[in-house]
Amino acid sequence: MAKPASSRCNLDCRHCFYNDTAYLSVTVNRQNSRWPELLYQQLRQSGASLLQFIPLMERDEHGILTVESVEPQVWGTFLTTVFDIWVREDIGRVHVRLFDVVLNEWCGYSRHEEKTAVSTDCQRCTVLRFCHGDCPKHRDESGKSVLCAGYSAFIDYTAPHMRVMRDLIRQHRSPTELMAMLRTGR
Repeated sequence: MAKPASSRCNLDCRHCFYNDTAYLSVTVNRQNSRWPELLYQQLRQSGASLLQFIPLMERDEHGILTVESVEPQVWGTFLTTVFDIWVREDIGRVHVRLFDVVLNEWCGYSRHEEKTAVSTDCQRCTVLRFCHGDCPKHRDESGKSVLCAGYSAFIDYTAPHMRVMRDLIRQHRSPTELMAMLRTGR
């Protein structure tokens, strides 16, 4: 894959502050989704300690996803690539909303949100407790998220690390210990 034309990825970010902490809401589109390492590096360099990645899923007048929309498999690859960096270097330093939500679910701290209709496939899916069917705007006619394959890949990939962090929390230890475990190969 060719490198991006610019050394900076196309960042569509909204800078916000939450309790005096820099918070970035980042739109992930077809272009910047292909450079997860570079994008995450730039976000870390910005000093933001709270990140939210929002997949761009726009439809044209016929209901077809636009070329700017992130592709489902690429979305999964983007998330797992960022997670690989985060889990080795940034646990406790950078909070990625999706990673926190998934870890909270592993720990049994379910988020309560308005229930919306999901497909029959979703109702039987083991990943539903983590993705909650995704944003209703991202669902197809059957009620299934267009990004399902990406979220499923991410959840499956991160499960071993999430279990370790959950267990550390249950032992009243810090999930940051996982970074040292990964460095020493335990």
